[in-house]
Amino acid sequence: MKRLTGAFVLGALAVILSASPARAQYVFLGGGVTKPIGDFKDYAKTGWMAQGGIGVDIGDKGLWAELEGYYGSNKHSDVTGDKTNLIIGMAALGYSFMPGKSVSPYVTGGLGIQAHQFKSESAPATEGTDTNLGYTGAFGVGFNNQAKVHLWIEGRFLGSKDSKVLGAFAGLTIQVGK
Repeated sequence: MKRLTGAFVLGALAVILSASPARAQYVFLGGGVTKPIGDFKDYAKTGWMAQGGIGVDIGDKGLWAELEGYYGSNKHSDVTGDKTNLIIGMAALGYSFMPGKSVSPYVTGGLGIQAHQFKSESAPATEGTDTNLGYTGAFGVGFNNQAKVHLWIEGRFLGSKDSKVLGAFAGLTIQVGK
């Protein structure tokens, strides 16, 4: 499964980097809060997550492809000093319903790799990482203007076998191509 996921991410990277003569057309940065769901909520508290990535528009009808990276942390509610860090890499496709408008709702979804990294400061200190297929989906709104910097807000689901979170994110997209 890990080899298949790695091959998918590398293949998606090749598609993204070759999809446009201008290569990456934008970069994005954001962050927000995450709420654990499923079994993960049994011991993890609300946490934080940062995200960033690159993307290209595919045509002019609102479709795009991205490579996304995430890093976040959730402290545990059951043992003081325990926490889980989530390290995620995704290849995603998105669609803007009103490209070029000043307010544009969008959806996006993707697959990749999600690492669930456990750390305990309790005696005896322990650590462990489990890496699995990860998946994501989001619904958001982009606020476009004539400048090369755009704002966005979104609700996002990130999940794998070991950990699932719902997140509320906000960030900036910076046009670098076209």
